[in-house]
Amino acid sequence: MNPATRVRRRVQRARAQAPGLRVRFLLAPLHRTVPLLLRMRLRTLDVRDASRILAELEDVNARVAAADEEYRALAPQFDPGSLFAHEGALLYALVRARCPEVIVETGTASGISTTYLLAALARNEHGRLYSIDLPFTADGAGWRGVVPGTTIDRYDVSPIPAGKEPGWVVPADLRARWDLRLGDARQLLLELLDEVGEIGIFFHDSLHTREHMLFELETAWPYLADGGLLLVDDVFQRKHDALPAFARSVDRPFATFGNVGIIVK
Repeated sequence: MNPATRVRRRVQRARAQAPGLRVRFLLAPLHRTVPLLLRMRLRTLDVRDASRILAELEDVNARVAAADEEYRALAPQFDPGSLFAHEGALLYALVRARCPEVIVETGTASGISTTYLLAALARNEHGRLYSIDLPFTADGAGWRGVVPGTTIDRYDVSPIPAGKEPGWVVPADLRARWDLRLGDARQLLLELLDEVGEIGIFFHDSLHTREHMLFELETAWPYLADGGLLLVDDVFQRKHDALPAFARSVDRPFATFGNVGIIVK
């Protein structure tokens, strides 16, 4: 496919996005390929010494690339759902710079995003990650209708390869700061937030329907510290307006980088 055709198709796909996300959808591929744009986004988020922090990522990126390759060999019929390297770098740099005491993540799956978050906590020598995951596998059973009352198809899922556990790609040396809870976020999230109290970062990466995304953002927001980060993966996947709608409801601006949405409290 020649570049002009790719651009035309991207523009056509952008028209299907919610107002407020169309231009951001067009820019997402550039975010994944232009290092300067990553540094610019980090600058707007008050990340100092971004070059030094990003230089730490060689080992983490190598681990993620190896895990991605293994996933494709184990479950070739599915996409691993991995973050692009620049999106993973964004997560890593934000955790390194802000040094949060508590991070809450929903949607661990194989554990790519989790690895970036935990690697940053390990480098900080501070903080803890609490993850909620409703696991399902790529063995031909268990990936349809996982969440009651929803329709989940191949477009939505990055299932765990058969025989693997949630977060299987997370290296053993990064697990000391990790607490993984298995189950539906609709039952576990509020309970977890009540347990841990104030959080520095919330990262939504579970079911990306409008209803579920808004549920998680609305539930997490009161627990987020002033200046804390609400991060949302795959903001374009379902072509709805959950991110801008939530930002309006709390009277805060939002930004995107790649497929990741960002709101600062």
